[in-house]
Amino acid sequence: MRTLFIISIVFICFSSFGQQMRAQEENYNFSEASNVNSIVVEIPYANDDFVNGRLKKLLKGWGKHKESKGEHSSLMVEMKDMGKMPFNVYARLNQGNNEIISVHFGIDLGGAFLSKREHPEKYKVMESEILNFASSVVKDWISSELKNEEKILSQLEKDQKDLEKKKEHLEKEIEDFKKKIVQNEKEIKENIDLQAKKKEAIQIQDKKVKKVEQKLKELN
Repeated sequence: MRTLFIISIVFICFSSFGQQMRAQEENYNFSEASNVNSIVVEIPYANDDFVNGRLKKLLKGWGKHKESKGEHSSLMVEMKDMGKMPFNVYARLNQGNNEIISVHFGIDLGGAFLSKREHPEKYKVMESEILNFASSVVKDWISSELKNEEKILSQLEKDQKDLEKKKEHLEKEIEDFKKKIVQNEKEIKENIDLQAKKKEAIQIQDKKVKKVEQKLKELN
């Protein structure tokens, strides 16, 4: 029940964030060109290693991937909605003071970098691709975190059950000990009574022994 509650909260938060996720244009310096137009998107929650791995996978799927000095590139990319001419994509991760990862995408169409004003239709295509990428990264990161938290929760619940079982076992031992104490006290009382009777029998038998010994002495 608690797991379902956690899942609901996580995905409600993600859905709310997904509706607010935006990409915007920003001039940026890439290795192949400086102060060129780029599409930048923020990817909260996830760490840079996770985002970097997903970015690498994305660009490998788009074209010939290379990575150098923290910059990714995908060369000779072909997309139906981007027209017949292949293009190159450059991307780099940055981490701001708020620790949120942002990714800058520079799309070199061959002589000009993609911009909303000059290439409105193509911009929409790449903006959609980039937002889908960012959303999937956030969703997968949160899903991964959820699995980890569920695993911890499951272990804690198991530990709790083990503690409860241990408590029940100890309580049963205490009850058994109490019963044993009562039984032992009863047996001790019976033992004392038997000892008294036995001592009395010993005294009687001792007298008989002495009496027989006396008879033996008289014969000698």
